[in-house]
Amino acid sequence: MASSSQKFPSPEDILGFINSHEGQIRRREIAQAFHIKGNDRIILKKMLKELVEKQAIQQRGKYYQRKGQLNLLVVKITGVDEEGYLLGCPEIWPEHEEKPLIRVFSKSNKINQLNSEDLALVRLKAPKALEAEFVRKFDEKSHRVMGVFELDGEGGRLILPEKRRKVEYLIPAGQTFNAQHNDLVEAEWIQGKRGESLKVTKILGSLNTPKSISLIAIHTYELPHEFSPQSIELAGKAKVPPLGTREDLRDIPLVTIDDEDARDFDDAIWAAPDTDPKNSKGWHLIVAIADVSAYVTPKDALDQEAYRRGNSVYFPDRVVPMLPEALSNNICSLKPQEDRACLAVHLWINQSGRLLKHKFTRALMRSAARLTYTKTQAAFEGQKTDLSQDFIKTVIRPLYGAYNSLCIERDKRGPLDLDMPEERIYLDEQGQVAKIAPRPRFTSHRLIEEFMILANVAAAIELETRQHLCMYRVHDEPSLEKVDALREFLKGFDLSLPKGQAVRPKIFNHILEKAKESLAQGAINQLVLRAQAQAVYSPENIGHFGLNLPRYCHFTSPIRRYADLVVHRALVDAMAKNKDTPFSYTLPQLKAVAEHISLTERVAATAERETTERYVAAYLKDKIGESFMARINGVTEFAMFVTIEENGADGIVPLRLLADDYYAYDQKKQRVVGRRKKRVYTLGDRLKVTLHEAEPLLGGLTFLPAETQKKTSFSSRKKHRK
Repeated sequence: MASSSQKFPSPEDILGFINSHEGQIRRREIAQAFHIKGNDRIILKKMLKELVEKQAIQQRGKYYQRKGQLNLLVVKITGVDEEGYLLGCPEIWPEHEEKPLIRVFSKSNKINQLNSEDLALVRLKAPKALEAEFVRKFDEKSHRVMGVFELDGEGGRLILPEKRRKVEYLIPAGQTFNAQHNDLVEAEWIQGKRGESLKVTKILGSLNTPKSISLIAIHTYELPHEFSPQSIELAGKAKVPPLGTREDLRDIPLVTIDDEDARDFDDAIWAAPDTDPKNSKGWHLIVAIADVSAYVTPKDALDQEAYRRGNSVYFPDRVVPMLPEALSNNICSLKPQEDRACLAVHLWINQSGRLLKHKFTRALMRSAARLTYTKTQAAFEGQKTDLSQDFIKTVIRPLYGAYNSLCIERDKRGPLDLDMPEERIYLDEQGQVAKIAPRPRFTSHRLIEEFMILANVAAAIELETRQHLCMYRVHDEPSLEKVDALREFLKGFDLSLPKGQAVRPKIFNHILEKAKESLAQGAINQLVLRAQAQAVYSPENIGHFGLNLPRYCHFTSPIRRYADLVVHRALVDAMAKNKDTPFSYTLPQLKAVAEHISLTERVAATAERETTERYVAAYLKDKIGESFMARINGVTEFAMFVTIEENGADGIVPLRLLADDYYAYDQKKQRVVGRRKKRVYTLGDRLKVTLHEAEPLLGGLTFLPAETQKKTSFSSRKKHRK
């Protein structure tokens, strides 16, 4: 059973409560009715989601209501009666009533796919009828759970990878599937009543082996990580197309610039002074992107797999790709000295970086070099590299010349300029964390960003000018509520956010510039980021607030983002002279695609973040008791949140563990104050902390101020009982 001592309502309790209401009811009201608080609300949210998936209740936005009119029910097939009809027992039924056996029939042969113990969605002939028509076989994923197995006597326990909350369930003797301690396993509920105990059904891997931490996120978020045989076969048959009507760019020294460990190269760039005398000191740029649309046809097996994923997911130890390796790392990867199909855009800018004109073309290219950010920057700065001086002069330096012009336009435009350092996890050959350090940030990184932004803008302009459907990348301006909350917070640091004027990125940039003088710079950057709206995909353009652009789309990464593939298809369709074939998508279809890929993007970001946190906790688990310099980046009534300066690791300092005093929260000044000793901890303070606990499974780190460590005993998580 769950480790929480509080009796948690069962699904039947929740269902009965919702069914007792005539109208709609919010999750907050349900939580209040059952006195559910804090992190337990997450469990309630999951329970409600499962009831919706089982068609036991209906959801409309934030509201839930009983499912009466359709009489839909999920039943588990238990056998057949004497007349040969299938019998099913309801999965969800009022607790005070005995579950009936329901006869299941069908007008089609689809019912033949059902076996004993299968779940089926059925429609009752009448609300109280014991006969029901088969609708579809029900996915049993909601009856399964994934976690880490821990030995406990002859049986064991399953520890769920729930964030900030340890939840565990019993696994009786004989139901362990011979799982070993620290195995990542899949289990299903047994003994009829959910939550009593589990049985292990599959061993996914061991947390004791290298490169296994990412498996938690892969299985928690059900990330598709195996390709269908049909898609693999299609990818294997892909061949680079002949030149034909494509533009020949093979003699132009386009180069790719990526990280040292990059495996796929989907964008290449080139720049040279514009030869047009009317554009003195201007530049001609080319951004060439792998022509994925040449190999992935709408609705084929590859397209279905790519759409299902929505995007690639990047973990420290592996990539869960959107496309099979035969495409992503071979035919669509712009490898040096190999012919590759591309969709290229010629861009002409003036000396101030303003886009004068552009031209899209399907082409054939041959990358002149596979460069890294480090090597490119070193070559530009005159450091010794294996690149020839002629190559540096004719290829590298013009790229920086064009970039300098683009910076003039960028500074004039004034996009949101957040300073958010990114940490990188470095793994050794065994897959263990070797170190965690800030990710280098060179001018070469910003160069690529500006080239890609310009290409994306050109793609949006092209499609908008041609009045063609487009998958925009949109970013709404912050809500008034978030801006007001940020304004109140900034008052504590003598920073003001003006009222009564239009919200623009430059207003936030002014705050961020002023924050550089404050000890709370990191926290202020975080809070400005949180005040922003979520960027999403949409076929309806509202502009991009963060970049301060009226139109923007994603065009430059079709290997790893489905949105970019859609934009490529739109550009190819717009360029085609033959209009007899309609575009692959209608507006309603594009809206559905946009919602789907916006969701997969958020899931991927969450999975990547949580995996990074688990790797950090695994790296630090052997350093319990050691001290680090940290910065307080958040203060609440129950904890302080700190960031370690050495490696960027984030952790929590629970106030309940500070044994030297009782600390009260001062919200106005963003600090906590000891009532007896008057010791003060304020947002932005730099202090030495000692690692108290590291939970690799949960991705959590707990610290204590080093000055209080003599008052508190340090211990890692309790060892498992044998």
